[in-house]
Amino acid sequence: MTRLTCPLAAALAAVAWPASAADDPKALAAAAHTVFQAHCYRCHGQDGSVEGGLNFVSDLGKLVARKKVVPGDPAASRLFKRMDDGSMPPPDEKPRPTPAELEAVKKWIAAGAPAGATIEVRQPVATSDVYAAVLADLEPMERRSRRFQRYFSLAHLHNAGLSEGELQTYRNALNKLVNSLSWGSKVVNPVPVDAARTVFRIDLRWYVWDATIWNRILQEYPYGVLDDTTAARAASVGTLTKVPVIRADWFVATASRAPLYYDVLQLPASLTEVEKLLRVDAVQNVQQERIARAAFNGSGVSRFNRILERHDSAHGMYWRTYDFDEPPQNLADRLNGNLVPDPRNVFAFPLGPAGLAEFPFRHAGGEAIFALPNGLHAYYIANAINAKLDKAPVAVVSDPRRPDRAVEAGVSCMSCHVTGILPKADQVRDHLGKNPKAFSRAETDLIKALYPGKDAVLKLMEDDAKRYAEVVAKTGAKVSKFEAVSTITLRYEADLDLPTAAAEVGLEPEAFRERISRSETLTRHFGALRAGGTVSRQIWLQAFGDLVRELRLGTLFLASLNGPTNQDNTGELDPLESRDGAANGMAFTPDGLRAVVAAADRSVRLWDVEGRRDVRRFVGHTASVWAVALSADGRWAISGGMDGTARVWEVATGQERRKYAEHGSLVSAVAFNPNGRWGISGGFDGVVAAWKVATGEEVWRVEGLGVVTALAVDPTGGFVAVAANRTVQLLDLNTGQPVRAHGPLPAPVVSLGVSPDGKWYAAGDDAGATRVWKLGEAKAASVLTGHDGPVRSVAVKDGGRWVLTAGADRTVRLWDAAGEPGALATGGTVFRKHGAPVVSAAFLANGTQTLSGDRDVTVLPWKIDALLKAAPTPPKPPETPKAPPDMIPYAKP
Repeated sequence: MTRLTCPLAAALAAVAWPASAADDPKALAAAAHTVFQAHCYRCHGQDGSVEGGLNFVSDLGKLVARKKVVPGDPAASRLFKRMDDGSMPPPDEKPRPTPAELEAVKKWIAAGAPAGATIEVRQPVATSDVYAAVLADLEPMERRSRRFQRYFSLAHLHNAGLSEGELQTYRNALNKLVNSLSWGSKVVNPVPVDAARTVFRIDLRWYVWDATIWNRILQEYPYGVLDDTTAARAASVGTLTKVPVIRADWFVATASRAPLYYDVLQLPASLTEVEKLLRVDAVQNVQQERIARAAFNGSGVSRFNRILERHDSAHGMYWRTYDFDEPPQNLADRLNGNLVPDPRNVFAFPLGPAGLAEFPFRHAGGEAIFALPNGLHAYYIANAINAKLDKAPVAVVSDPRRPDRAVEAGVSCMSCHVTGILPKADQVRDHLGKNPKAFSRAETDLIKALYPGKDAVLKLMEDDAKRYAEVVAKTGAKVSKFEAVSTITLRYEADLDLPTAAAEVGLEPEAFRERISRSETLTRHFGALRAGGTVSRQIWLQAFGDLVRELRLGTLFLASLNGPTNQDNTGELDPLESRDGAANGMAFTPDGLRAVVAAADRSVRLWDVEGRRDVRRFVGHTASVWAVALSADGRWAISGGMDGTARVWEVATGQERRKYAEHGSLVSAVAFNPNGRWGISGGFDGVVAAWKVATGEEVWRVEGLGVVTALAVDPTGGFVAVAANRTVQLLDLNTGQPVRAHGPLPAPVVSLGVSPDGKWYAAGDDAGATRVWKLGEAKAASVLTGHDGPVRSVAVKDGGRWVLTAGADRTVRLWDAAGEPGALATGGTVFRKHGAPVVSAAFLANGTQTLSGDRDVTVLPWKIDALLKAAPTPPKPPETPKAPPDMIPYAKP
């Protein structure tokens, strides 16, 4: 929303509303909103500004919910009281609210503070939308560049109803933090990749990060859930990481705090080593009087006196402090039998540290602030011997904003040093002038050299602060009292209410309340949310694994299972690999006695269905295997994997007979032609190819299809169906020429099936829907909905009436698709005994049974003869019209 200028705002507020409009809640709300927008928004929401911790002043409902306004009571409303007493806007701000505008706000509150029509209605951003945006961003990129890309998301905050001003504060915080963790020479802000500006891309190279840094971040990430969708898998393959998207609010609140702060910034274990990185020789600089010091009491952070010391560094400035623990009540120490002042008193001992003065001060530790190559600042906390500390001792310094009052490296420094270097006037030179006999002549000369006086030091501070403010502005943030990173950290750490918690798991509040009530485990953890209460962030994190399991959100990511990185340390060799041998796909023999399993541990497994054991393993792939198929006679198996190869195996011996290595990425779909002489493979590189099993020679090759996820060959030899992104394409099996295309469909297609007579085909998608087409027709004969998540497998019987589907929701469904063309069928007959996502299902040759297999390699049989017999006979369909002229006649091989 655009801020109104003062004359217009005043004019609107001064309008004499008709009597009927004066009491209209919408009119009252609109008038109050206009005042807030004109006089408050510029400091409390515009461009993410968050003065006073308030960045939602244009959201009337939130002003009430967060108790800035008390409906019906203007006198008890903090926002109105500050406006009425002239402190908001601040006295020096112009223009100021007129009496008529203040009266408009007062009337709105007195009338119950109605929200009116100012509530923004927005489209939720689902997890599938996030990955769709990521995939759309990656696809046009040069393939070699994709491995450097990583993403941050604010989608859950968007869905929780945060105003645009609030979301902008999060964007500003993200911009500032990633650049404050960078050794790159320029400020480069994350790039939004979706229309709502909730998903942001970074390139690891911008900040001189690599896979080690990203994996270190993932070690701390508690919200990693491996999503079982095509877009998520394609994003992992492209970026070479199991988790390419993380929450921006978590990152801001966690990577701004040690130890992760230090690790992402790649800082060594001692301040001495940091100084070497910055080309600072602190000892020599003191000896050669190339420093400027200021010492003072009352720093606001240190409990006792403090010394600031500035050096030039390779990237600009390097400031460090010497902080002192508070002396005991007895301020004297015995040295050589004489009473002397305490060496923690910098006015008595301004020289040091130890080794650089005859009578040095004795500090307890300190903080360092230094310029990064891009001009932003980094922070370091050290003890007396310069060893790294995550937190400073509370007995020395404290931060009242943190829960334990401890100064934490990173976030505490950012919240304190909002202007970069806080201006502090030196007091030692004045002390020296008033007490000339306190030091020897040599000491006096050295003190004057190291402490140039308050004016000189303040000028250095002012110049450094000016340079810092100019760089901060490049991140979109502002130098103000309420710094974005520390503000967002506190908000992330706050307790969660029901709307916030529901948005974090991708549900509406009432749906989440109902899901809690259905689970004893969730009720124990989060029952308070059902009664209007809150839950602490710590409890939420502690129980997040239970949330993932109970709500079936996906597979919880474990950083310990990250695989080896590639040679240039930009990503994992195989981000899809799993060490447990989980099934990514299955193909069954027609009699149902054997299954061939595409395993996540790089193997192809021949599985004895009745014996529930491996018969043998086919070993040869160098990465996880994702696709498998059997020849019609069962003699040969074909597989495709993350190593970019398709391989043909002799089932009886497990020997590899052919390797096709002409794909540039994951081979996600494989098939044989009907006589088994050709292999057909499709991959995430957008290629589908037919090649001779005997020689590996290509028969035809089609490129540029997008992310290919599934193939299904017409058993009569006419066509091959290809699923790529949100389309289903039929290609002539002999030539690879296009025959027909369906789409774009509402969601990416992940599974395909063709009836034995080749006259019907079906496609299952990531959103849980299955579409069935009759060959030659553009419109789907039926749409089957009911799966909660991707439909991983689909099979069709002759006639197109009976359809079998299997899903990531752990169910198998048998559908009677008879009905009017294009009819929507919901539910189907549901089989629910699987304990893991189902990856394959098939009708057996006997016509009375089906088989289904899940990720745990559990294969279950289902008898369906009774269901088939009980189904009513559908009416005879109308005569099928002739194929349109654009259909290419099939030539069978």
